Amino acid sequence: MRQPLLLALGLVALATPAAAQTQCPLTYNDFELAIPHLDLEQCPKDLAKPGVFCRVTTANDSVHVFVFEAKDKRCLLSMKSYDSYEISVK
Repeated sequence: MRQPLLLALGLVALATPAAAQTQCPLTYNDFELAIPHLDLEQCPKDLAKPGVFCRVTTANDSVHVFVFEAKDKRCLLSMKSYDSYEISVK
């Protein structure tokens, strides 16, 4: 799992805001095939906004949340890592 995750993180790091408007660093279809993940019913509050969905992975004692656009190419828009997190189960 480490190598595909590092590839995805590298693609996010290379994407500048200007470049992200004209190209898609990673589509959800490619992410889904390459990176083991879980679907999130809702994005974390600090990442939530209309027209996006989130997926989560774990690596290196952190949780990594990937934010994708819900329409068009379903491009990766951003990614955030959390070192401390809380899991709640209903």
